[in-house]
Amino acid sequence: MIRGPLLLDADFFISYLTGDLLFEHSRRVMRFILGGAIKPHASSEVYDDIASALRSQGVSLEEVESFLRDVAAIPHRTIPITSEVAAEAIRIYREHGGPRRLHYFDSFHVALARQRGLPILTSDRYILRNADRLGVRAVDLREI
Repeated sequence: MIRGPLLLDADFFISYLTGDLLFEHSRRVMRFILGGAIKPHASSEVYDDIASALRSQGVSLEEVESFLRDVAAIPHRTIPITSEVAAEAIRIYREHGGPRRLHYFDSFHVALARQRGLPILTSDRYILRNADRLGVRAVDLREI
């Protein structure tokens, strides 16, 4: 069982709220959060990540707004992205980004996880396969 502080990727919020294929895994994470075993954190960039993902699927702005209110109801501490983290994210994206590699928004989550020494919860296969090279500890949502 995972314990302590954990940086939540957009995958967790989207899976939990949409009931997608990773819903059961995200529900287990939520039980750990509510039980106090996990101290949930999220990058302030995660909200734009979620909104962009939903909009790319044709979701209306009204539905995105409602979805973000639902995200806000999930217990987590938001960590603001500083200019230093943003610059590091761009450097990471320059090195690891591109098709079938690291996604733009994920570079911000990775940079914040590195700066804060937080493990990152994700289902992103690139992050999971390259965690050592990215300088983070990655926890696979599929394995919870």
